[in-house]
Amino acid sequence: MNILLCSVGRRAKLVSYFKEELGKIGGKLVAIDCDSSAPALHLADIAETVPRITHPEYIQHIKQLCIKYKISALLSLIDPELSLLAEHKEEFEKDNIKLIISNKDVVNICYDKYFTYHFLKKHGFSAIPTYLHLDDILNEIKNNKLCFPLIMKPRKGSASKGVSKIHSIEELLAFWEHTGEFIIQPFIVGHEYGVDCYVDLLNYQATHIFCKRKIRMRAGETDKSLAVNDQNLFQLITKLVDSMGLIGPIDIDCFQTDMGYLISEINPRFGGGYLHAHEAGQNFIRNIINNLDGISNMTDIGNYSEGSVMIKFDDVMVLK
Repeated sequence: MNILLCSVGRRAKLVSYFKEELGKIGGKLVAIDCDSSAPALHLADIAETVPRITHPEYIQHIKQLCIKYKISALLSLIDPELSLLAEHKEEFEKDNIKLIISNKDVVNICYDKYFTYHFLKKHGFSAIPTYLHLDDILNEIKNNKLCFPLIMKPRKGSASKGVSKIHSIEELLAFWEHTGEFIIQPFIVGHEYGVDCYVDLLNYQATHIFCKRKIRMRAGETDKSLAVNDQNLFQLITKLVDSMGLIGPIDIDCFQTDMGYLISEINPRFGGGYLHAHEAGQNFIRNIINNLDGISNMTDIGNYSEGSVMIKFDDVMVLK
């Protein structure tokens, strides 16, 4: 069994986990990226440099690599590529290549923060209010339903790129005039949590959920986190993944406030904080291998010790 991991970038530890688990069954991890110096490429069993995902022949290039390396399944680690691959999911699966990606409609809802908010609201979930139109934002401010500071984010984006904190009407209007399609949210005061969830590819049930309180962030990823075991959060996430029809590894962000948990973002892929879950024994990669072998995973939600702290640090390699 060989697995292809797309757009690996700096996710070196995740690549190492895949390589280790596949090595136990005689499989290989093939990693690809458009940058030949992407650190994670150099820790895979096999590495390939590919065109950018915007290249018109990108999908065809990926298919050729799948044939070349007898790939059983592939995943992507970046949001824009999820949308692209989801468009071609049936094509790959006709060739017996499993795309471990939620269906196109689900992926597109998750990638669009405005769509995400309306999905959550429609299905009865508490979510961070999200505004797309300037007139609506100004009316909410006028009626004291929206107060500064505010958070401005790209409607479609990841890794906290383009996020700004807005402190006044003047700042809002200045930013709005010179930006693309952005959304506005209130600045939320409360602890931020990241949840790593695995939804079985065969029985479509959430089999593993790992919760952590974010202590420190860097470039949109969790840099330090504290493991927590919260039954209310487990129940919320189980209900959410059932409602959306998500599959595979899922990364969900939320805030704990006086009103309870507010869901912030849903990323239908491995999140940057998954490393904590893995080290705590929540092995989603083994779950994937089981599913590809036709074995459903047993439900094992919350089976980890509370209180462990994950810390990330830099490492170095020299390329020749």
